[in-house]
Formats: sequence, C-alpha cells, structure tokens
Amino acid sequence: MKKNILLVNPNYRKETRWATDDQAHAQMLHDMVPLGLATVAALTPDEYHVDIWDEPVRGKITPQTRFEREYDLVGLTGYRSHLNRCEALSELFRGRGIPVVVGGPGVSGTPDRCRGLYDVLFIGEAEKTWPQFLEDWQRGCQRSEYRQIEKPDLADSPIPKWDSIAADFPKYGMGCVQTTRGCPFDCEFCDVIYLFGRRQRHKPIDRVLEEIRVLERLGIRSIYFSDDEFIGDPAYAAALLRALIPLNNSFDRPLTYSTQLTMNLSRSEELLELFADANFYLVFLGVETPNKKSLKETGKFQNLRADLVGDVHKILSYGIAVRSGTIVGFDNDDKDIFDMQYNFIQECCVPSVSLHMLTAAIGTRLWRRLRQEGRLIDISKSVGQRLLRVYTNIVPKKMTRLELMRGFRVLVERVYDWQSFGERMEGWVSLVRRIPNVPEEPVSPEEMARLGDTLKLEPQNRRIVQRIMEHTQRVCPYLLRRVKELVVQHAMYCESVRVFLSEMDAQIELEASGQVSLEPDNRPLPIPAAFRAAYRQTFLHVYPRVHLNLDDKDQAPAVLTEIFVDFLVRWGEQFERLEDYHLSLLNELADRTCARFNGQPPQDFRPVTQGQVPLREVKRRRLADDVIQSVEQELVRIELAQPA
Repeated sequence: MKKNILLVNPNYRKETRWATDDQAHAQMLHDMVPLGLATVAALTPDEYHVDIWDEPVRGKITPQTRFEREYDLVGLTGYRSHLNRCEALSELFRGRGIPVVVGGPGVSGTPDRCRGLYDVLFIGEAEKTWPQFLEDWQRGCQRSEYRQIEKPDLADSPIPKWDSIAADFPKYGMGCVQTTRGCPFDCEFCDVIYLFGRRQRHKPIDRVLEEIRVLERLGIRSIYFSDDEFIGDPAYAAALLRALIPLNNSFDRPLTYSTQLTMNLSRSEELLELFADANFYLVFLGVETPNKKSLKETGKFQNLRADLVGDVHKILSYGIAVRSGTIVGFDNDDKDIFDMQYNFIQECCVPSVSLHMLTAAIGTRLWRRLRQEGRLIDISKSVGQRLLRVYTNIVPKKMTRLELMRGFRVLVERVYDWQSFGERMEGWVSLVRRIPNVPEEPVSPEEMARLGDTLKLEPQNRRIVQRIMEHTQRVCPYLLRRVKELVVQHAMYCESVRVFLSEMDAQIELEASGQVSLEPDNRPLPIPAAFRAAYRQTFLHVYPRVHLNLDDKDQAPAVLTEIFVDFLVRWGEQFERLEDYHLSLLNELADRTCARFNGQPPQDFRPVTQGQVPLREVKRRRLADDVIQSVEQELVRIELAQPA
C-alpha cells in the first residue's frame, strides 16, 4: 500500500477583506503557485501518494479540517515569516501522531530555532536530500537533519508536479518558475550567499520553456521568475529571453512575466528590448535608497551611479513597470531619510513600492557587525511574535528606534496614498518611449469607466483612477491593460497597508510606553571544542585558497581571521564535526573576503584553485596558531561589546 504524504504551504498573513465585485480581481495577485512543494512532489517516487495543501488558497488547516485520506507524513516549508505558522501546524499534526518534516529558506537560515519542534529538518536545497530521506524513512532509520552539501545542478531539478492542485489553478494570480539560484553580489544585509551561494547555477533553457508550457496549459496567465537576480549572468538571461519571446507569441494569448533583478538592467539596451518584447509587465528592483553613503555602507555598489533616477526612468521607458525595493534605517540615515525617500520615489515614478525598515538577518555581515556594536535586539524576547509584520531588530545609529518606526509609518502612509500613486502612474506612462513588440489585450471604455466602482473606492480615489486611465488613453493607450492591473494591485496593497498601519501603531505604543523591554541579542560566540579539534584540517583547506587569490600576501592573517570569525558566528553553536558543506561555505567566504581585500567586485571575482603554495611546516603552524588566537580575541571582543 502506498504511503500518503501531505505537503503544506503555510499561510502566515492575517485575514483581510478586500471589497470588489470583480471575482477575477478579488484573487490576491501575489498568491503564486507553491513551486517548492510541487518540486518536492516531483522528486517523490511513484510509490508514494503526494497531496499539496496551499493554505492561502485552500484555507488554513484547523483541528476540524477534513482530508480526503489519512496521511503518514506531513511536510512543511516557508520563509522566516512562515515559521510561527509552521510551528502551529507541526504541533497540530504531531499531536495526532503524524511525523512532521520541515524545510525551506526559513529553516536553512535559522535551524537553531527549529530544532525539537519537528521530526526532521531539511537544511539547504532538497534535490538530493529529499529522496535520501524517503529511502531512510522507508527503512525506519531517518536522521533528524538532512543537509544539502554540494549545490545541486539545476538540470537535476525535475519539472514541478502540479497534479494534486491542478483544479485550484483558476484561484491563483501567478505561476512560478525558477531559472537560477544564487547571486553574484554581496549586499551586507542579504543572506542569499549563505543559502544559495555566490555563483549562479542555471536551469537548462529548454527545461524552463517546458515548465512555462505546462503552466500555460493549466490556465496560468502570468508567471513570476523566482530568481534572486534574474540577470546575474547576462548572457544566460539574454539567451533565455530570446527563446521565450517566440514561445510566448505562439500562445493564443501571450503570458505576462515578472521577476526581481538589479539596476544593471538599465545598462543594457539589448536586455531592455528583450524584457519588453518577452512581455515583462513588472520587475522588482533592489533600489534600496537614494542615500549614496548608505549604498556604500551596505555594499550596493551596482546602484552607485550618477543618475539613479535616470536609470529607473530608462527601464520604465520600455513599458516595463518597476516595483522598487526600498529600505530605511541604514547607519547613514538620519531623520531626513523619510522625506528623501518619498521625494525620490515620486521622482522615479515607480508604479509600485515595497517599503522596509532595515533588518539584520542571522548570519549576514550586517548581523555580525551590529551585534559586535551592541545594536541588535532579540526580537523574540523583546516584543514577542505577534507583530512580525512590523518588527526590526536593529538599533539605528542616527535616530532612535521610535524615530525610525514613526518616520517609517508616515512614509508608508504617504507612499500608498492614492494621490501619490496617481502622480507616479501618470509619470510612468509619460516616460514610455518604446512600445513592447507583443500583442496586448485591449481595455474597453466600459471596463475603464467602471474600474473605480469595481474596486469600491472612495469618490476622491475613483476620480484619481479615472484620471490615470484617461491619461493613459491619451498618451499611451497600449499600456491600458498594464495600468489597470497596477491599479487593482495598488487597491489590494492599500488594504494590507491599512492592517499594517494599525499593527505599527500598536508596536510604537508598546515600545514608547515601556511595556516591553528591548533585550539585546546575546547569542554566544565561543570557539567550540569540536571546531578546535578540526581547526588544523580546516586551516590547511582554507589557507591555500587565500594564498593563491590574495594580491597582498601580508594581509593573509587578517583575511584568515575574518573568514573564520564569519564562519563561527554562523555555525559555532551548531558545529559538531567538520563536514563537506562547511568546507564549501569556507570557500565562499574565502573568495568573498579576498575579493574585498583586493578591491575587486565580488561578482567579477574568479578564484584560482590550483597552484604552488610555498609555506614551510613550521611557518604554517605558527600562522595557524596566530590566526586562531586572533579569531578568539575577536570573538571575545564581540561578546564584550554587547550591552549589559
């Protein structure tokens, strides 16, 4: 008899009511098909029966939920924002005697939080560990943790299996396809390099096209490419887009696409034309901030252009809408940043904006630096888990936490105001100079006229929507369908913002009234005995790579110290014995650190891995001893820097 497996995508969002008479638009556009779980389903041998339950679409699982069959195993996935819900689901199913396993970026980034709450943890990518676990489970000898040591070749990642949720596809706003993993950049606040590596891996283009064909046959009309940096390898991206254009035009109705990428898109006319003609409606850009000092601080060098506004305008001029990723709270941000950001956003004319307060994810260089400076808050001890939507775990440098939160609240309210949105939309439409070479579905005058009523907007906001549509009809009627989609999207975001602002008010009140004690993040950073035992072997692995790639050999002790400190900050508490995945991470850290000491952008760095390393045994031992002593001193200094 086949064993039954239930894979669950948790819903972490609060329930909101969004009033509309248009059922097609009532579906939240950011509800995407659960790509990760469909991939795991495809990795599962046919001897198992796999069902997927996507809570955002099928509803939250409760003790009263009835399933079609009894399950032998439950699998959960998610980002950090999903972990609270994952824990609740694990408690529910384990209470019924059903083993629960969990994976995803949230677990890979914070495995220490998850231990003991599930039967099995999956850390890293699952292409090899999931099949191995199933073999072990079948034999009754499964481990409590499975780690993906080597980064898998994406050619080994199967076409996702959508069978169990195919009937739900009309309820989804978007399909989802992944073409690459990893990012060549090294932004201080980002943990992608720890999760997926610095060097991009690519899925074969014919496989990507087949995944798109499958989704189109299932009725999907829009696809999100879930890459960390879609143009990290411009040659691969261009080849994929050249193949995508004729495929898309072969469909009865061309699909629309979106993804996330860097400002480097603005520097390639060829890529811009390909994106436009492939029918990319929207791209997410990590613009972050107009504050150049903050961009330098966080390592966002690709944005340090003389005319950042002009770069955004260039992308917009191809008819491609931009969703701008924006952050406040960098060390070089003072209270003026909120007005600066608002004015910058409006000047850029970005139709959509994603606003954030700076947060230090565990394991990032930002987390290590702020912890060293005593400017990290243990959010789980300080403000609890009930206001996750609005938390930040940093203590800003040039303002207080309350000033950061209050300023951010006002910024959110201003950016999402319908008048501000209308100005940006009309600005974008007026910027378009090149019409995408792809058929576009027209919008009827009746559809335009009733849009404000359909969205149940207040009279003044209906007039803004009418003005946007009339301006588009007059200036660039080709964009009407895209503009309508963005208006609908903004209406839904406004509903989320309403809930967000109420949570932010509660958060500010908690901290302003002293109802919560802001406790520092005091994670221990010792050198574990197990690491000391493995240190000689580890040093012999890392030193040759540093020697071969470092321009100034005299800097080797400082570079080696930084590499091992960075490694122990992330893995010290969990280190039991030296594993291959530790060596892989040390290689990444060595390459990144050498690149920085050489004054070379990390995305351009190509490490030398073969060559002579002249170092006598006695000198090697001395250097190894000096480095481990320096590492220990640095870790002690970090510990002493924490507030009492």
